[in-house]
Amino acid sequence: METYDVIIIGGGPAGVSAAIYAKRKLLRTVLISKEIGGQVLLTSNIENYPGFVEKSGIRLGEYFEQQLKELGVEIVEDMVREVRKEGNSFRAICEEGREFLGKSVIATGGSSHKKLNVPGEGEFFGRGVYVCATCDAPLTKNKTVAVVGGGNAAFQSADLLARYAAKVYLIHHRGEFRADGLLVNRVKGHGNVEVMTNVAVREIRGKDRVDSLLLENLESRRLFELPVQKVFIEIGREVKADYLKGLVLTNQHGQVIVDRLQRTSCGGIFAAGEITDLPYGQAIISAGQGAVAALAVFDYLSEKKS
Repeated sequence: METYDVIIIGGGPAGVSAAIYAKRKLLRTVLISKEIGGQVLLTSNIENYPGFVEKSGIRLGEYFEQQLKELGVEIVEDMVREVRKEGNSFRAICEEGREFLGKSVIATGGSSHKKLNVPGEGEFFGRGVYVCATCDAPLTKNKTVAVVGGGNAAFQSADLLARYAAKVYLIHHRGEFRADGLLVNRVKGHGNVEVMTNVAVREIRGKDRVDSLLLENLESRRLFELPVQKVFIEIGREVKADYLKGLVLTNQHGQVIVDRLQRTSCGGIFAAGEITDLPYGQAIISAGQGAVAALAVFDYLSEKKS
């Protein structure tokens, strides 16, 4: 079995950037991912990725794949199920049964937003349903919007959206919040924010785009409709790092702990992007972390060789 210098897991901005830098360093590289683009493929309007003006996430994903192919990066369409440490090497075992050996690993499997799993959520994704206020807040200018969630992410989104939208509803299915008290107080201080507790979303409604939410008051069990033009779902994220279980240290959220060179607690395993405990989940930041990881891998392999 061929041994690669580096196995890159994940095809989002972090994985793509890592592959580009690894290939330019002449490292024998394989990138394993079901698709190239990651979470950017779900973003309809990208306005904060330098040099990219076409806005379509799908188009950016196509550019990612084109650049990888032009560089000759080996791409395997599969998902890694498990990574095993074997001596000084690592074995990546994929869902379809294929296995790859590498001297190092860069894990960029990323994370996915938790879903409400209600009617209309998938249908209107990108057409009124969003998961990134940092990306899409400017689209809410003078509109009525809703944020669903009760943690820091939800309140941070509401705080940002209050600067653009005419009206912001923050909807939480419990009576208490998990968010920091200072953040809660700041959001409640906005004159255009209304906090709704013990309320659950039962349906997202609209024709071509979102125009209302069907809500249920969990105390009275009364159903009612709330007119909104956009809804931001901020109920948490699920980190995709199960394949590293037992190999690296993670925090209480399941995120892989890394240092400033993207090194994990296991020598030879690096991580980048939203799989890590680093803040600010943005495509451009993930791409930068991927580049750092690849350069750190090059130094790691050079030191081992010498």
